[in-house]
Amino acid sequence: MARETRSNKTAGKKLHNLQGLPLANSKHFYKNRADKWNSVILGYMLCICKLKLRLEVMRIMKVMTVKQQYLPLLETTAVEPKVTVNKVGKGYYEVKVTCERKADMLVSTLEAFESVGLDVLQARVSSENLFSMDAFAVAQDHGDIDASVVSQAILKSLKRHER
Repeated sequence: MARETRSNKTAGKKLHNLQGLPLANSKHFYKNRADKWNSVILGYMLCICKLKLRLEVMRIMKVMTVKQQYLPLLETTAVEPKVTVNKVGKGYYEVKVTCERKADMLVSTLEAFESVGLDVLQARVSSENLFSMDAFAVAQDHGDIDASVVSQAILKSLKRHER
């Protein structure tokens, strides 16, 4: 009989220990499980965000290295001045100018038009990367000027401006 009481006592202790554990159908068990899954999901989302940031940093670094490699090449390449003059009618000219961008390019180009005897009726100018000008001009005395003379005068003005 002494043996039975000992085994009953140990069995009672084990039963008492199991009663303290949360059961699968208790609210406490599901709450802890949900918290655990939420923290796991948040951990994965945090890892994904960190990976996305690393990829973005790698892309930016790649762009910066390409920029560092090619920017000096772009700065050293010189663009030869190009002037195209098309005669549209008697005394009317369409002029296109493209050259490197420098200070006061518009002024020197307009002075070249004036020196040849042309008035600019309409012009579109861009100086973002290069200086470019599309102009429509008319001779001051409505006479006829050779297109090559206009072209040479503008080129001369641009080359003088380069010095």
